[in-house]
Amino acid sequence: MTIQRLIETVQHESGMDISVYAASFLQNTLAQRVKETGSAGLSEYMAFLRTDREELSKLSDALHISYTLFFRNPLDVSILEGFVLPDLMQVKEHNNSSSLRIWSVGCAEGPEAFSLAMLADTVISGRDYKIPVMVFGTDICPAAVDKAREGCYDSNALQNARLSYIDRYFNLKKSTFFVKDQILHHVDFSVGDITDPEYTSPPAAIFADFDLVSCCNLLIYYHYDIQQIILEKLYHSLGRNGYLVVGESERQIVENFGKLRHLYPIGNIFVKNK
Repeated sequence: MTIQRLIETVQHESGMDISVYAASFLQNTLAQRVKETGSAGLSEYMAFLRTDREELSKLSDALHISYTLFFRNPLDVSILEGFVLPDLMQVKEHNNSSSLRIWSVGCAEGPEAFSLAMLADTVISGRDYKIPVMVFGTDICPAAVDKAREGCYDSNALQNARLSYIDRYFNLKKSTFFVKDQILHHVDFSVGDITDPEYTSPPAAIFADFDLVSCCNLLIYYHYDIQQIILEKLYHSLGRNGYLVVGESERQIVENFGKLRHLYPIGNIFVKNK
């Protein structure tokens, strides 16, 4: 009952519905905030929340995971670069389509969206395709989106990136890596809450019909009902035979959803059922 009262308190004080999160994740986050604030327990922490607006902001930040890396899953990166993106490009050219459309959901500070843009650019350059690529990155956290638009990162974020990608797509100034303009200016970032019933896709995208949607390590933070709502949105945002990439720990969630089939026995890429 204390957690339920705390959920109601946060809703009342900030309008933020933290009941959407998975119970274990929410409990662990609250336990950490109780410890950080020196509160004796949830009841004392709840009283503290009512009087400290800054703590509400810190709780919100703790619940919005913004950690990610460039080219986070090497296996999926290889499949995207070697098979998925070339196939998509070939079909687009054959059908005289206007563009390749990619959406990075829960993009945090931008590495995932930029990685997809870099992979697409590499495929285009290597095969001389003429199809323009449109990449959209969205995240619930405004601070993360602002950081993404800057396109600057330390070396830790690039630990999975091949040297060829670093040389081609980044400028190094002192100890900071800056995404080059050829990629930076071709990714549109915006704030968006995929759990919001009114939200369906990035505003700049105008419509959905995405060829590739990446939503990695986001589903695991929400409880089952919210996972299903998110997956329904992602399913409907995909164009015919569109692809969905998820995190390794989310494969079973998507398999149980039943509307997307595993592309390969390995990896975490699914394709929309015909």
